[in-house]
Amino acid sequence: MKGDRMMKMSYSMDRLANVNARSPMARSHGYHEPGRSPLSTLIGFVLALWLLSCILPSAVGQLAGVYGRVKDIEGNPLSGVIVTVYDTSGSLVARTQTLLGGDFSVSIDRGTYRVQMEKRGYESKSITLSVTRVYEVIDLGDFTLDYGLKLSVTQTYLRVNCLSEISMPATISNRGPQDEPVRLSVDAPEGWDVGTYSGLAEVKELTLTPTEVQSFDLRVQVPYDSSGLYNLTVRASGWTVQQRTISIYVDKIDPQVVTSKYPIARATPSSTLTFELTIKNILTRRFTGLVFVELPTEWTGSVVREDGSVLFGLSLEPGDLVRAILKLDVPGTASPGDYVVIVFVKTPDFESSLRLNVTVVTGMPRLRLRTDTPYIDAYAGRAAEYLIVIENTGDSDGIVNIDLEGLPAGYSWVIKDASGSVVSKLYLKAGESKQLRIAVTVPPLAEPDIKSFALEVEAGGAIDRLNLGLGILGWYSIAYVTQNFYAESFAGTSTTFQITVRNTGYSSLTNVRLEAADIPDKFEVRVDPNVVLLLNPQDTATFSLTIITDADISAGDYYVTLNLTMDQSQIPVRNLHVYVKQRGEVVYIGAGIAITVVAALFLIYRRYGRR
Repeated sequence: MKGDRMMKMSYSMDRLANVNARSPMARSHGYHEPGRSPLSTLIGFVLALWLLSCILPSAVGQLAGVYGRVKDIEGNPLSGVIVTVYDTSGSLVARTQTLLGGDFSVSIDRGTYRVQMEKRGYESKSITLSVTRVYEVIDLGDFTLDYGLKLSVTQTYLRVNCLSEISMPATISNRGPQDEPVRLSVDAPEGWDVGTYSGLAEVKELTLTPTEVQSFDLRVQVPYDSSGLYNLTVRASGWTVQQRTISIYVDKIDPQVVTSKYPIARATPSSTLTFELTIKNILTRRFTGLVFVELPTEWTGSVVREDGSVLFGLSLEPGDLVRAILKLDVPGTASPGDYVVIVFVKTPDFESSLRLNVTVVTGMPRLRLRTDTPYIDAYAGRAAEYLIVIENTGDSDGIVNIDLEGLPAGYSWVIKDASGSVVSKLYLKAGESKQLRIAVTVPPLAEPDIKSFALEVEAGGAIDRLNLGLGILGWYSIAYVTQNFYAESFAGTSTTFQITVRNTGYSSLTNVRLEAADIPDKFEVRVDPNVVLLLNPQDTATFSLTIITDADISAGDYYVTLNLTMDQSQIPVRNLHVYVKQRGEVVYIGAGIAITVVAALFLIYRRYGRR
């Protein structure tokens, strides 16, 4: 009975220790409401134990009082924290929860215990406690529970330009003992495009398991009209709310969608000037806008496409570009000095401009000639072609006069520009260079030689001269005019055969000879003249061949080899066909002799043949 009474008293003690703080009895036994000091709580708890010890001395002798307080990391009392006491075997001994002031208390016997403190949304904490004496009052002190949800953003202050795209890495982790659903959100200035992304996917909500860590990117697009200091707040809402504030200072700049590789140029009054422009969408979204030019007084100009049409408006996707040309006409009244031309691209969201500087001068042209082939060889009757570059290195445009000097009579020449048109003058802007082709034709009868001449150019008093050389190569060729190489002759007589040759080349031939070779037996061949000392182009020479045969030569076909040679070249041999016939009186005598012999034989036969 005594043991039962003691168990009931112990149970009553626990109930007394865990009674609701709003009960008058609970307040009288040491529980305090929010705002009471820890000292008043301790005094109340001790008084409660003393009162119980007076009323129930046999039961309280085995109990000790344990109390403490739980706060969050900001030092605020944390109510609703479940405080559980386990013995060394892991069995549940007692359980309570913190009051509004964050305090808790339990009564336990002597022994060793593990005290576990947990609340949803916070990391858990446990301690080991040993109770060695009766009537012991143990103050565990203050406990701090950190948030289970942790949000980390590495960058907290940035300075960027308008139209910038920013990506900031961030992490969120769960250090609590339970799964925690999380919602991500960002508070940003009006008009800003912000979001939380994992790769290409935008993340709005997720669930974190205990100890899990998730990484994401905070992406921000700063609009064009932003300038100054702005704050972004990244918020992770779970069982608790975690947030981080990022300060961004924005400098307003021109997005510079229109550019030129050469924004500075020099010009003269009454000249035309061009600038190459590139208009490119460097943003992440499509834009549509107008293109216009701000010009000095009396100047005229326009932006044209590559096909020559005027560029007024355009619409470009991200990364797209348009190449254009700004054409400017400098008035003749323009005074020397520096002028500014501005090209604008204006859209509803932004305005971009390009400043171009033009220096107007009244200087003079300076001409410079150059070539990689100042000396060329060419055959007579052919043309030599020189590739010339003419450059105006001065500060003024000019009309260039072109002339060749020093070519002998009979040599012709022509000058063509890069398009193949024949020119004798050309307009050359300051700083401009052009290619010229000069073709010099050598006369057909020109002898091998070296000719020197000069190309001279002049513009506005500026002169340049380029010396050129021409090597004339001989073009040697000879041909037979005579086509029929056939002759007839009687044995024992002489006959004459004429052979005519022509100089078909463009250069003179010297020591031209016609020589007979492989002469048949009983033939004699004489050539007159023996040599032609000089045979000019297109001239002819005639050689007479006297062919003498012996009287006893047999009739028939004979061939004489002819070699035509000269100092410069030699042509293939030709054969002269000679047909030799017997003379008429010889034939008749032979015939008479034959008849006489036949008649004599007949008479002898008649006189002596019958015997």
